[in-house]
This record gives sequence, C-alpha cells and structure tokens, in this order.
Amino acid sequence: MKFSLHYTLQSDGRWVEEYRGFLQESSLGEKLNFSAVYVGEHHFSPDGWSPAPFIALSAAAAVTSRIRLGTDIVVLPLHNPFEIAEQASALDVISNGRMILGVGLGYRKEEYKAFGKDIKLKAKLYENNLKSVKQLLEGHQLQVGDNRLSIYPRPVQKPRPPLWIAAKSEEAVAKAAHRGDAWIMDPVTDIRVLEHRLKTYRDELNKLNQIALDFPLRREVFISDDENELKRVAELMLESYRQDYYQWGHLQDREGREIDPKDVDYASIREDVLERMIVCNSSCATEKIDMYRKRLGVTELLIKMSFPGITHEMRVNSMKLIAEKVMPALG
Repeated sequence: MKFSLHYTLQSDGRWVEEYRGFLQESSLGEKLNFSAVYVGEHHFSPDGWSPAPFIALSAAAAVTSRIRLGTDIVVLPLHNPFEIAEQASALDVISNGRMILGVGLGYRKEEYKAFGKDIKLKAKLYENNLKSVKQLLEGHQLQVGDNRLSIYPRPVQKPRPPLWIAAKSEEAVAKAAHRGDAWIMDPVTDIRVLEHRLKTYRDELNKLNQIALDFPLRREVFISDDENELKRVAELMLESYRQDYYQWGHLQDREGREIDPKDVDYASIREDVLERMIVCNSSCATEKIDMYRKRLGVTELLIKMSFPGITHEMRVNSMKLIAEKVMPALG
C-alpha cells in the first residue's frame, strides 16, 4: 500500500509560510518514501484554498526527483481543454514523467459564474473537455476553426499521464470506469457508501473487460501520541470543514445523500464527519487504514493534514510517525 500527501494550501493568511512548508514537506515526503504529492483546486475561499495546482506542483517538481505529482482535483469544466492538456504535459516534462492528472466536475456556482461557464451545462462541458484533454495528451490533433492543433511539449509518459476521475454519486462512479484510469474515493463519503460505490465501479470495469491498477482513497489524517494535540487538530479540521465543505453543500450523510446546510445544523453531524477522519495515535491509525485497505482494496492513501492552524512543524512530526510506525506495518 502506498502513502501520499494531499494539499489544499489553506491558511489563516500566512500563505508564504504555507507554500514554503508545502515545498519542504514535499522534499521530506520523498525522503520518507511517500509515493506522491497532490494539490487540489478551488477558488475564492478566504483561506486561500489552492487556486493554481499546476504552479504549486511545478515548484514541488523542482525540489524533488522521484515522488509523483498529481492534481486532486482540477475542476475540469472551468477550463479550456488546451490549457489543461498543455499544463499537464509541461508538468510531466518538468518532472520527467511523474505527473498524475486528477479531474472532477466541481459544484460551486460562484466558480462557474466567475469563469464564465453555465453550471447547468457542467455535465456536457465536463464530458467534452475530458475527451479533448485525453486526445491532446495522447498526441492527437483537434480541429479548431480552419486549424488542426496539437499540444507541445509532448508528455513524457506514454500514451499519456494517468488520468484519475473524482466521482461521488453512483452514476458518476459508474462513468468513471469509462472515463479514466482510476476512481478517486473522496474524503467525505462514509465507508459503507464507498463499499457500495466500489461494487458499481468494479462491475462496470468487468463489463468493459478492463482492470484498474490503482484504487486511491483520500482521507484527512493526523497522527500524534499527544492526546491534547489530537483534540486540537480534530477541532481545527472540523472547523475547516464547517467553513468549506459544509457551507458549500458538499457533505453527505451515512447513506450518501447530500447535506443541505440550510436544513441540517453542523453540530448534528460533527461526529459523523469526525468518524471519516483518522485523527489518533499510530496504532489506532494503522488499524483504521488497514480497515480501508481490506474493505475497499485501497492501494494508495492520499493524506491531507494541511488545515489552517496545523503548523508545518506539527505536520512534519505526523509525517515522521506515519513513515516510522504506519507505513512499515501496511506497506
């Protein structure tokens, strides 16, 4: 099982420190044998949720040499497919073939509006952009007016960098089997729902006579032997979730239904949210991660511990504990 780092580069305004910490942790992660570093995309969040994942990952490429570099995820319908294909290809070249392109549909109305996209057309935009990006990365030309255009430079990986698909609903998970090389299991869905979705995904793969090699799962993780620190971290993570995922309507209940913040008080779901996080000591974390591995066949755990208030030093200590005590038990 592989262990990776996931970042959204959120901060209480000290973004220079946050980005520097990210680069230092990317370098350290390579030394500690973490498999990859991923960066997500959102816009207009007061805590600075990373709006430019390719820029951050390019900087990480410059301070590493082996660790893989991925987007988790790019909100694909917001962008021109040539833009995404060119940035992904350039990052693959800069990193000498270490890029993973994770994409998703997105759901925030203000992002679609600001980028000049009609959210009512997001499914069509997503499908068209995804098809175009795949073709461009594989070296095909696209017709634009009177011109047939290709992207340069070509990516190092052949036929293209891996394409991972974020999906939550059962229908979207089924489509993920057709769309990319892996389905990214998200951090907000209950494990029982994920088990059901996974069966849908595997069934669809069987219909296509395809085999997926990667089964990535993202979870919010922090490991410490200090109970007071664990309580503090849990509160910071929960508060961050209240300000973003809850307010954005992105959380789900235990049955996988979307939670509308206008109808459900956050205090009533805090324990359910915390249950999906892994915030405990190393032996407890090992047991929980092993549970995910056994029940979901997880091959790679994308660990997010970058939340406002969780310092670089705290994250480094947690990374070291994961490398020293968890990875050897589950690797």
